[in-house]
Amino acid sequence: MSGANAPEISVIVANWNGEAFLREGLASLFRSAAASGRACEIVVVDDCSTDGSAALIRECFPEVRLFCNTANQRFAHTSNRGAREARGRVLVMVNNDVEVPEDFLRVLTAPFFETDSSGAGSVVPILFAVGAKTVDRATGAPNQLCMRAVWRWRGIEKAWSDPADRTETTYIQGGAAAYDRQRFLQLGGFNPLYSPGYWEDYDLSYRAAKAGWRVVYEPRAVAWHVGKGSLGQVLGPHGLPQVDERNRLWFNWVNLDSGAMLARQVLALPGAYGLDLLRGRGVDGPLGFGRACLGLPRVFEARRARIQGDPPTVRPDQDLLGIS
Repeated sequence: MSGANAPEISVIVANWNGEAFLREGLASLFRSAAASGRACEIVVVDDCSTDGSAALIRECFPEVRLFCNTANQRFAHTSNRGAREARGRVLVMVNNDVEVPEDFLRVLTAPFFETDSSGAGSVVPILFAVGAKTVDRATGAPNQLCMRAVWRWRGIEKAWSDPADRTETTYIQGGAAAYDRQRFLQLGGFNPLYSPGYWEDYDLSYRAAKAGWRVVYEPRAVAWHVGKGSLGQVLGPHGLPQVDERNRLWFNWVNLDSGAMLARQVLALPGAYGLDLLRGRGVDGPLGFGRACLGLPRVFEARRARIQGDPPTVRPDQDLLGIS
């Protein structure tokens, strides 16, 4: 890749045991980087893989800047290390089981290089992140579309839509997204609180939106998901929904600034879980709640850190969630 000493775009791949996907995935990223018209670098942080991932990268992709963790750190820590090691102004986070078409990087990062409407030539202000559309490579079924924070009786949840044009949103899926590196690091990157995964990317983009920074979904930037849900295989059919519910609750408890909204969310949970049981949805919700309660000291610490370290709130929860 040209301009490797002064990249504008840094593509970050957090990898754990991705040997089966890396050859095609990295090859597609190099093709997309070459077609982007901008100086790019590709950074892989290997999270103590036990397969041949690191050897494959060294042999087949010597241009990759490869960093290897000395202990397994999981997705958040590994991605954050990639962001710290990166040299580009724009970070592009891509999961190790994702492949991209040639125009992916150009389309996804375009908003970071657009000029304002006045013609003054300045970069579009306060743009934090641009999220891509991901689809299943084999079936074409949507994997991640335009995700948005919504307020329901269980608290803040997620909803999706499928707009044809670029649109403002509140959630960005971190497996195929571009970020302003400076602001990504300012917010501390993905919060390891949510380890092993789920909601850390939503948490980051929601906090950015509260700061008044723009979070955008770009449906023309399409990535193909070729993996089979490795986290689901690790956690199992019940562990996965329990961790998802635990992390959703932590997201609410960390981010909701309104005491009344927090109280309403917590008081609604017994009825919500009871209704789940009546509808035959099992006990994963209540068990997820139990897991969330066990982590309350960590939640309080994360909440304090957000209040003390994040930029001042420009858009309160009610505004972001569209409620009065």
